[in-house]
Amino acid sequence: MDNSIQIPLDLPDVRVLEVLKTEEGNWLIQVESTLESTSCRKCGKELTHFHGFDQPIRLRHLPVFEQPVYVELKPKRYQCGHCKGKPTTTQRLSWHELRSPNTKPYEKWLLRLLVNSTVVDVANKLSITEEKVTGVLDRWVRTKVNWERFPRIEILGIDEIALKRGHKDYVVLITTPLGDRGVEVLAVLPNRKKETVVKFFASIPEPLRKTIERVCTDMYLGFVNAAREQLPRAHIIIDRFHVARAYRHCADRVRKVELKLLKQNLSKKEYESIQGAMWAFRKSPQQLKDEEWDLLQRLFAYSPKIKEAYILREELAEIFDRSFDPKGAKCAIRAWCKRVLRSQISQFKSFLKTIETWLEPIANYFLERLTSSFVEGFNNRVKVLKRRCYGIFNVDRLFQRLTLDIHGYERFSLTDIHHI
Repeated sequence: MDNSIQIPLDLPDVRVLEVLKTEEGNWLIQVESTLESTSCRKCGKELTHFHGFDQPIRLRHLPVFEQPVYVELKPKRYQCGHCKGKPTTTQRLSWHELRSPNTKPYEKWLLRLLVNSTVVDVANKLSITEEKVTGVLDRWVRTKVNWERFPRIEILGIDEIALKRGHKDYVVLITTPLGDRGVEVLAVLPNRKKETVVKFFASIPEPLRKTIERVCTDMYLGFVNAAREQLPRAHIIIDRFHVARAYRHCADRVRKVELKLLKQNLSKKEYESIQGAMWAFRKSPQQLKDEEWDLLQRLFAYSPKIKEAYILREELAEIFDRSFDPKGAKCAIRAWCKRVLRSQISQFKSFLKTIETWLEPIANYFLERLTSSFVEGFNNRVKVLKRRCYGIFNVDRLFQRLTLDIHGYERFSLTDIHHI
């Protein structure tokens, strides 16, 4: 019984001459081109006058049953009779990139292995150097966005993320949502300076820049002023999440101050009856269980100020849940601010200044109830990538790896060959 099989090589425009097993135990497939012409590297005309062969090249190809496979080819050379000096041109085949030591199918397979993995891990699995893995990455994945891929960009998200915990070493992520297809990273900027963000916005082709209608960001003047300067048609939207975090922090400060006073003034038994109220206090009334609601009522009985802070917090949250337009939202928020002033709860003063500064972009949330949830979700992906790769501190490399993780499986299938 014959203990062998035939496997198609699946490399176009070549015929197999011989298959050998090398001393190292690798498979070596010798091939030759079936094409009888090429294009002149100078004038571009088709050349059919065969001039000879280049030195053979040996290229890494897809493994077979975990055994390394190499393809050896003697590239053909053709001579041009149209150009001065009759220069020669080496024939290039579609499955090989100039100066690459691998076939394109092998490099695409390697990049799929790199999705959600690390350079070190892939290098170890394939018994190659880390430099070879990054070389493949550099050949196939851009370090900057390809604007030609976008017919329009309606929404931009801007956010920052620290590359090192405990350090103010921030990079800025510019993203755009793609609906059901997730999020696209447009840029990783090396710092959050206004001029850096302005320079990026200015680099967006003018026709695309005109299509940007919304910019979602946090309350950082550098981002906002850059968008106002370069994207004057776009509405600036301060994300509801950042607003909620600010006013909830104020209410929580009231709780901390009041509980400290209660601990001093109540008996041990009375204070123990309200312990654990922090978790109940942080929930909305709709989320509370019966026992949590009872716990809050005991807390409110001891501290009317905590009750008032809780009510103010929930009133503002309700405003964001209602179907206002921006004008109606501004009226409702201003009325809420007046109630805060009447309450004389000092912990909310910092948030009132925030409202005074940012009311217009905060109210823009009510245009389409658009949030930066797509940005925050994308930030989690960045954090996972940093942990997996033990930190990536080069912004170009970070852009490449994010692009690969998002689109790698889709764009590096063996059926299509194109760069991203």
